Amino acid sequence: MTKNITFAKDLRIGELDAEADSKLLDSCFIDNGYLEQLIDVKNPKSIILGRTGSGKSALLYKLEKSVSKCKRLDPHDISIKFLEHSDIINFFENLDIKLDLFYRMLWRHIIILELLKLRYDFNNSFSSQSSIFRNFLDWFKDNNEKKAYEYFQQWGDKFWLETDEQLKQITSKLESETKASLGANSQIIKAGAEGLSRYSEEQITDIKRKANQVIDGSQLANLNHILDTLNESAFNDPQKKFYLIIDQLDEDWANTSTRCRFIRALIEEIKSFRKLAQIKIVIALRKDLLQLVFDKTRDSGFQEEKYESYILDILWQPFDLRNLVEKRINQVFKFQYTNGNITFDDLFPSPRKKGGQLAFDFLIERTLRRPRDILQFVNTCFQKSSDNKISWRALLAAEAIYSSKRLNSLSEEWSQIYPSFLDIIEILRGKTANISRSTLAGESLQEVILTLYEYNETDSCIEICKKIMEPKSTIKESEIISQLLVALYKTGTIGIKISSLETFIWSYIDQPNITIGEAKRATSIKIHKMLHRALDIVLEQTDIYSNEDYI
Repeated sequence: MTKNITFAKDLRIGELDAEADSKLLDSCFIDNGYLEQLIDVKNPKSIILGRTGSGKSALLYKLEKSVSKCKRLDPHDISIKFLEHSDIINFFENLDIKLDLFYRMLWRHIIILELLKLRYDFNNSFSSQSSIFRNFLDWFKDNNEKKAYEYFQQWGDKFWLETDEQLKQITSKLESETKASLGANSQIIKAGAEGLSRYSEEQITDIKRKANQVIDGSQLANLNHILDTLNESAFNDPQKKFYLIIDQLDEDWANTSTRCRFIRALIEEIKSFRKLAQIKIVIALRKDLLQLVFDKTRDSGFQEEKYESYILDILWQPFDLRNLVEKRINQVFKFQYTNGNITFDDLFPSPRKKGGQLAFDFLIERTLRRPRDILQFVNTCFQKSSDNKISWRALLAAEAIYSSKRLNSLSEEWSQIYPSFLDIIEILRGKTANISRSTLAGESLQEVILTLYEYNETDSCIEICKKIMEPKSTIKESEIISQLLVALYKTGTIGIKISSLETFIWSYIDQPNITIGEAKRATSIKIHKMLHRALDIVLEQTDIYSNEDYI
């Protein structure tokens, strides 16, 4: 600490979500080159990918502020839950008919209409008889674009409806077409799964065939032609660029299965809309959610690498996060206290004696290199300060609070993939910071197995714990340890060393996942410092202030 500075204990250098942090985002945004890639319509990067708190929403916020023609779509407004209770959707699912094409058609229809509203400034005050809309239609008529003309003519009176109403209209159309195709058997749509049992196998086969024809003959192909037409007519001016952004896809706007299929359909449509040269659809996704989407919608011939060119992976280096903290500290003090420049070192303690650890290194080592982590830790340091000083004692007091919050946040972040996370991690409680595989065997492992065996939910760790309890199980405890290590590594809880000649690897720095084979070969396991206090990790004084090799 190099200056005498006065500040309040409730000082904060930012909120933990972009929506509440707009004031500081405007003045303290750190651009690592990602924003330019998103603004460039020729650049295919469209899927902002990162872990919780990595700055995805902040990037969307800045994109929205940086361009003139941009529309934000909220998944909550699309009423996907309506589909889950729809008779026609349940009918198709009971017949085990894939709805992927229908979901893609829904997205394509919604996106086309939203882009046209953006392009021509259509709003709810317009009608299908307005001169602007009629001129728009006349272009297709004059250029012999019959399919496009008929499509927009058909939807003209519904063009102004909100997005959720558009979805209901399309779903209703699907039901009408299916009823027409089934004829006398159309009552089966409302019969449910039990009703299907009253039909013969031959009848069910015929019903599935007719229902499949309705899905296969959906408007997707027609809309594909319309995309080409729009590229020539509405979106052909290189001086006019249009952006559609979609956030909050990781929130609870539909059940997991429906949400995964709907997101997969959206990703496929992002690829399709690349043919419109002057528009760009940009979405934000958590890494774990994208992996869940791919896992639950994977079909034969699926190749994950085909999506790599569309993914913008958000990564932060320690110096970027230092820059972020410096900017925010300086700006907050300008807002509240002084116009003079205030730096991190003006507020935080000097390095430990005899060439000891720097305060910022102490903080950064206890994060997963994400803005939200470092902002939360710094805010907590201000809370624990005394006499306008942040001492090393204050840092340690803040660490205890922060560590507990990080544990809860990890549980929330990974709840869909690892609902058993809070029980899995108990196998590490009370251990030393560096452990071997053998340390995990014994009583603590038995407790985890028994706890996970009682779970009604499922994940890879729960499944293997249930299997080992079966009477004729051949599962070994070492296999369970490997499965637990895979989960703990993926969540960032631990790093592992596969060979004594190699350094530790971490999911947020090196590779995002490890295989069961790599978990088996782990020669050493290191528990992340962010969880030391929350898990009562046994430490020597030198362990607390030692620098990690990944800084």
